[in-house]
Amino acid sequence: MKNLYSTLFLIFSCITISQAQSNNITSSNPFPTLSTLTTWATYNSQTKFDLEIRALGFTFEEKTAATATTSYTYIRKTAVSNINYTDRIVYKIANNNSASIISLVTASTDLVSFYTPQLMSYKSMKCENEMAKDAKTTCSCFENAKFSIDICDERVKLSMGDGNTYFLSVAIK
Repeated sequence: MKNLYSTLFLIFSCITISQAQSNNITSSNPFPTLSTLTTWATYNSQTKFDLEIRALGFTFEEKTAATATTSYTYIRKTAVSNINYTDRIVYKIANNNSASIISLVTASTDLVSFYTPQLMSYKSMKCENEMAKDAKTTCSCFENAKFSIDICDERVKLSMGDGNTYFLSVAIK
């Protein structure tokens, strides 16, 4: 009888653990909300940004120093519909900590569809960024009193066929 209870307990434990593990596997590809991105842009601190971006599965890739700015690049490997992607986010800070820009680049998720509804309180404006000049790219630009936001959809050739690369930039004015 003890063996029966032990066996039943073991089976129940395996089922419970198996169910818990399958619930941890996500089919979504979480990106920060626009509110989170604008908060990060106001940090002017790579240390604070680093802690929060890692919670979304990004890992530090490289630091690039320029004359007036320093950029920190983070990447995240992800799979959507059994296709592997690399999401990239760059946190660029002015060396005097006066401004920062967050750029998010991915092919895994339609950032235009994800972020556009969150931009309803922003004023639409004419895009004057480099990407907007490309015939294969569609950009929408927005601003409010504190931030300028560019969101672009670029048609690209991928190894598995045509696809899109999405770009979002959040900058303090």
